[in-house]
Amino acid sequence: MSNTLIIWIVLAWFAVFLVLGQNVATVLFGAGMLGIVLMVGIDVLGGLLGPDTFYTASIYSLSIVPLYLLMAQMLLRGGVIKDLFQVGHRLSGYRRFPLGVATIVTGSLLGAVSGSGAASAASLASLASPELERLGYTRRFSLSLSAVAGSLSAIIPPSLIMIIYGSLTTVPIGHLFIGAIGPGVLCVLVYMICLRLFGEVRPGVEDGVSPDQPPAPDETRRSGSAFAFVLGLMVVVFGGSYGGIVTVAEAGALGAFAAIVGMLLMRRVGARDLFLALSESVKITATLMMLVLGAKIFARFLSFSQLPNELLSLMQPTLDSPRLVAAILLAVFFVGGMFLESAAVIVLLVPIILPLLQAAGIDLLWFGVSASMMIALGLLTPPVGLASFAAASAVNYPAAPVFRAASMFALAAGVVVTSLLIFYPALVTWLPARIQ
Repeated sequence: MSNTLIIWIVLAWFAVFLVLGQNVATVLFGAGMLGIVLMVGIDVLGGLLGPDTFYTASIYSLSIVPLYLLMAQMLLRGGVIKDLFQVGHRLSGYRRFPLGVATIVTGSLLGAVSGSGAASAASLASLASPELERLGYTRRFSLSLSAVAGSLSAIIPPSLIMIIYGSLTTVPIGHLFIGAIGPGVLCVLVYMICLRLFGEVRPGVEDGVSPDQPPAPDETRRSGSAFAFVLGLMVVVFGGSYGGIVTVAEAGALGAFAAIVGMLLMRRVGARDLFLALSESVKITATLMMLVLGAKIFARFLSFSQLPNELLSLMQPTLDSPRLVAAILLAVFFVGGMFLESAAVIVLLVPIILPLLQAAGIDLLWFGVSASMMIALGLLTPPVGLASFAAASAVNYPAAPVFRAASMFALAAGVVVTSLLIFYPALVTWLPARIQ
C-alpha cells in the first residue's frame, strides 16, 4: 500500500470520527496507531507506545499546567472574578463604554487564570452581560463582548496553549509568556476601539444609571480585598517570573500556594472547595495530557509517512519568503481555532508544520505567540467558534447573532494586530531578548 493512500485513509479516519463527536485525543490516538500499523506493521507498536508515552508524560514543562490550573480553580471557587468585575463596574461610574472596557479587562484577567476561552466566555456571559444590557447594549452585543473578552485566554499569560507549544517545540515557556505581553496589550486596545466604533446600543436607554440597590459596605470591602489580593498575586507570579527571580514552574507553585492560603484566610473557600479545586485541576490536566500523548503518537505516524517532508517540498518555492510562509501557516491556525479547542489545535498542527518553520528560518518564539493570537480569533468566528458558542449557550441564546457581532472584533484584530506582528516581529521578540 502506497504512502499516499495510507495518509488519505488516516485523514479520512480522523475526519469521520471527529465529525461523529469523538474526543480529539482519542481520534489522535486511533489515527496515529492505524497509520503506524498500515505503514510499518503491528509489531512495532509495543516498542513505540510505551517509550513515547513515558517520555512525553515526563516532559518537565508540562508539570507547570496543574500548578496554574490549581491557582485558577482556587480563585474561581473563591468568587474572586465576580468581585473583580464588581470593582470594575464601580470604577466605571456605571457608564456604558467604561463598563465595556472593564468587561474586556476582566476577561483578560479571567483568561490569565482559567486557561480556557470557552469557560471564560461562559462565565462572563452570565456575570457581565446582564449589566451591559441594563446600561443599554443590545443582548447579542453584550454576549459577543463576553465572548471577545473570554477569547483572550489564548494570548494572555499564563496561556495553557503556550505551555503546550513550548513543551512541543522546546521554546522557553517564560519567553513565550513575556513575548505575549505586547500582542496581548495590542489586542485589548483594538477591542476597546471596536467597542467604541461598533457598540450596539438600544435607543432611549440612559447612560450612567446606578443600580437600584447600591452595594452594601461589607460587599464593597469584600470586593476591594479580592481586587487587592489578585493584584498582589499577579505581582508575585508574573513579577517574579518576568524579573528572573523564579522560574515559570516555581512561579506557578508560588501562585497555587498563595491562592490556597489567601482564599482560606479570607474564608472564601472551605475543605470541600479545596477538594473540588484539586479534582478539577487533575481532570483538566489529564485531559490536556491525553491530548499531548495522542499528538505524540500521531506525530510518530507523521514521521513514518514523511508527510512533513512532503509538505516541505510542496512549500519549497515559498521558503525564500518567510513572511509569506508565516502568513499561510497562521491562516491555518486561525481555521483550526474556528473548529477545535485551542489546545487541540496546537497539539495537532505543531508536529506537522515544525519542520517547515525551521526550514523557512521562522523564529519559533514569534510564531508561538502569533499562532496563539490567531487561535484566539478563531474562537470567535463561525462555524464552531467555541468562545462565541459558549457565551450564547450559557444564557440559552441563539449563537448566530453572537457570531455576527464577535466576528467584527475578530476581523479588526486579525487585520491590525496580525499585520503588525508579521511586519514588526520585534513586538514579540524584543522584550524576551532583553530579559534573558
